Amino acid sequence: MPDPTKKPGGDRPNLLEGVKRICRKFKTKLSVLKKGRETSDKKSSIASDLKSAFGHINPQKAILAVGGCIFAVYLLSGLYVVNPGEQAVIRRFGAPLEQAVSEGLHYRLPFPIDTVEKVNVSEVRRADIGMTLPEHLHAPDDAPQAIQLLTGDENIITSQAIVHYKVSDATKFLYNVNGNSEQLVRYSVEAALVQQMAATPVDDILSTEKVAAQNSVMALAQEALDRYDAGIQITAFNIQEIVPPGAVSSAFLDVTTAKEDKETAINEANGYYNSLIPQARANANKMISDAEAYKAEQISRATGDTEKFLSMLAEYQKNTSIYTEDTTKYRLLLETLEKILPTVKMYIVDSSDGSIDVKLFDEELTGGTSLGIGN
Repeated sequence: MPDPTKKPGGDRPNLLEGVKRICRKFKTKLSVLKKGRETSDKKSSIASDLKSAFGHINPQKAILAVGGCIFAVYLLSGLYVVNPGEQAVIRRFGAPLEQAVSEGLHYRLPFPIDTVEKVNVSEVRRADIGMTLPEHLHAPDDAPQAIQLLTGDENIITSQAIVHYKVSDATKFLYNVNGNSEQLVRYSVEAALVQQMAATPVDDILSTEKVAAQNSVMALAQEALDRYDAGIQITAFNIQEIVPPGAVSSAFLDVTTAKEDKETAINEANGYYNSLIPQARANANKMISDAEAYKAEQISRATGDTEKFLSMLAEYQKNTSIYTEDTTKYRLLLETLEKILPTVKMYIVDSSDGSIDVKLFDEELTGGTSLGIGN
């Protein structure tokens, strides 16, 4: 039954809208079909262009050429460079080759046959013993712990040290060390410290034997690493601090100071000895040289006097008639007086009775002493 509220012809607008909607859908489908036909036409034209451009190429030869290029690139991928200060280890099917590769350009079989691992063998690495330096970071479970050592005289000390090491064999370092290399070095040095301190009195390690103990610890630690075949070489070991127990630290300090003073006094005494003995030897040599020179001078003078006397005697013996015995004695007396009294004025007085008259003149009047000799 028709609705009386609706006016006649009220469904006509809805019908028109439906027809319009159908027309739009039809137009859309026509446009899609048209675009698809244009796309297929374009594809067919591109395919024809490619076929005309590359139609003269033999597909089998092209595939072989591309495959050859790929294979050449694959072979060239085996080239590798080992930088200065590095060593390379080649693993062939996972198994490492024994001989490490030094720096330079080298070739290996391409992956996955060979793989290369490089290790810096020139880098000096460091391990802390009993302390953690701010610039040397560690994992929380790998931080160094303070260590207490028992000395040979049953004293307890706390030691802190630094050890430097580097890789000596890359193959051993990579495949014989299971874990952290720094931890291995630290444990080896700590074991060597325990062994060395157990044989050294605390006074010696705090004073005179520190350097010797460091060298011994380094040697013991290196022996342990060599037994492990770790490929690690210790280059330096330095004990930073040795701390005695707090209750007796002042007494240990006094002992250390006393020993240092003793060594200082000994060194000063040795220095004085080394400076005094050469000077005494030089003075002794000078005295000996002077004595020998004086000896030679006296011998030469005595020889000359003897020769002079002998020549005078020979001359006298030749002329005994001219030179009487008294005249010769008198002349010798005068010459002797001239030698022993060079500043004395002598006067010869002839006396008729043979007596000698000696006159002394006042020094203020004559300017000297005078001696008169009578004849």
